[in-house]
Amino acid sequence: MGDIERYRERVEAARRQVTGLPRDGWGEPGPPDAETGERWDRGHVLGHVAEMLPYWTAQVGAVLEGAGAMGRDELGYAQRRRAIDGSRDADADALLGRIDVGLKGLLGLLERMTDADLERPLLLRGDSGPREVPLRVPIEQMLVGHVEAHLHQLAELG
Repeated sequence: MGDIERYRERVEAARRQVTGLPRDGWGEPGPPDAETGERWDRGHVLGHVAEMLPYWTAQVGAVLEGAGAMGRDELGYAQRRRAIDGSRDADADALLGRIDVGLKGLLGLLERMTDADLERPLLLRGDSGPREVPLRVPIEQMLVGHVEAHLHQLAELG
């Protein structure tokens, strides 16, 4: 089994987890983030995941189509912030639906990829400055592993 197939299995497992998430109330915020000090409740996490999945899927898709760099710019960070801050006004079912659509989009992206694509070099722009990485880094850090980390966070929030 190749790396792409393993990523697909992890995304399918994430989809199964999403279907079992509670749909009522946002609960209490969790402990402060070690880096930012922010305290997120379930709504913040769902709003973030609903926004980040299509954002990073599109960024990786652009690299597959020939772009040499990816990352969030000022507008991208503003969209992220709005999704987190506005989540408390959103309906849990709607956010979970958007997350499922985002996971389906990620699966579609992975369908178009080969294991060789994972080694494609790109410039990843981030808070700590740009760095050259293979495409597998944003697939893991911004998409598949990122979703799994937030699902773990949701489980801890209850």
